[in-house]
Amino acid sequence: MFFQRRRITRYPMTITVTARHRWPTALVLASAMFLVLFDSLAVATALPAIGAEFGLAPAALHWVITSYSLSIGGLLLLGGRLCDLWNRRNLIAGSLALATAGCVLAALAPNFGLLLTGRVMQGVAAALAIPATLASAAEIFPDEPWRSRVFSVVAAAANGAGLVGAVCGGFITAQLGWRWVFWVVVPIGVVAVAGAVRLLPSTRGGTAGRRLDVAGVVLATCGLVAFLYGISGTAALAVAGLLLLAGLVWWERRAADPLVPPALVASPRMLGGCVAFWLHSAGYAAVVVVGSLQLQDVFGLSPAAAGLVLAPVLLGALATSAPAGALIRRVGSRLVVASSLALCAVTLALLAATGGRNLAVVVTLLVVWGLSAGPIYVGLTRACVGDADPDDRGMASALFESTTHISGAVAVAGYLTLLGAGASYGWIHLLAALGTAAGVFTTLRLMPRQP
Repeated sequence: MFFQRRRITRYPMTITVTARHRWPTALVLASAMFLVLFDSLAVATALPAIGAEFGLAPAALHWVITSYSLSIGGLLLLGGRLCDLWNRRNLIAGSLALATAGCVLAALAPNFGLLLTGRVMQGVAAALAIPATLASAAEIFPDEPWRSRVFSVVAAAANGAGLVGAVCGGFITAQLGWRWVFWVVVPIGVVAVAGAVRLLPSTRGGTAGRRLDVAGVVLATCGLVAFLYGISGTAALAVAGLLLLAGLVWWERRAADPLVPPALVASPRMLGGCVAFWLHSAGYAAVVVVGSLQLQDVFGLSPAAAGLVLAPVLLGALATSAPAGALIRRVGSRLVVASSLALCAVTLALLAATGGRNLAVVVTLLVVWGLSAGPIYVGLTRACVGDADPDDRGMASALFESTTHISGAVAVAGYLTLLGAGASYGWIHLLAALGTAAGVFTTLRLMPRQP
């Protein structure tokens, strides 16, 4: 019945979700993902205007992107553990308030330093909100068809944030000024905070009595920040980051309450999903980053025009992520993800084979890749997060999301190095195709057969 209530009494607290609140609750979770990801791409189109206002050299502008990336990449594991220890509703509401405040600070910033402070606030908020949102989606919606349906909505919001940011960021900057790239999401943030407080039930993984592994947090955060920043060109810093992460592995095997439970990492579902997402994210970097360079270098498009050409890629992923839940319920995450990865690999191989000399062919293949990629995020989050132990769903979400940030940084650094050494765009796409094909193998080999 429409007003029927469902009670889940598996944990100390009782979660009650009314039927009439399911879609509003799902939209609150989706709005959280949209809010923290919108400016990740939109602000890139505003960099020239920011540099002109503050009188900055182009080399300094990368910090507008880097400050956000390092904040989210370095703190995701902490965010994952906190949402297993704390009330997830409060964590989501607080992180959305922090993201909104960061947008306001960036929009009002009288100098570059305060702008970067606002960006760091946005990155910290994203590191807290993303794992809490995914873990809450699995906790609030434990049964099908709603679980895969909500993951589809959240995935569509994530893809939609990138699409809207990439397409509208330049238009907003040109018509209203770069500060409005931050102002436009403030109303969404206010509504999302109110919706989280009003609609989200009080949930957490049931880890009462466990402590936060402070040493693990320090090793993980410092290691990830050093590695992610060092991979862009400071080899010594990247090596230091790897050593710190090696120290994290050593420590986690001895800690009473480890930040990253070894059993979670050893799970075939988690391991297979993260490896598959790593390889898919490397392919995504080849499509978006290398594809943008190819469109500008080979076909002479401006950066703005290249962004418009790439927009259908994200639109295709958005279009196919929405109905992916129904397909996953029918045949399971494993087959859906493997099939989508196979289609992406074939598309990248065709892109490499054509040599990228015909713009219409390149655009068509990029759009096909986007259409093929949509179900991957839905299927992998459904498997890695939805089926994780309730006590560790926040950390499972953080590990899963960390994969794309680390893989993207490594892949971009590798691709740019190869291009600088004289490799062709075709070879880069072929390398990405082989990596994506390996993702098919790991998915079928490691992930369990059940949905």
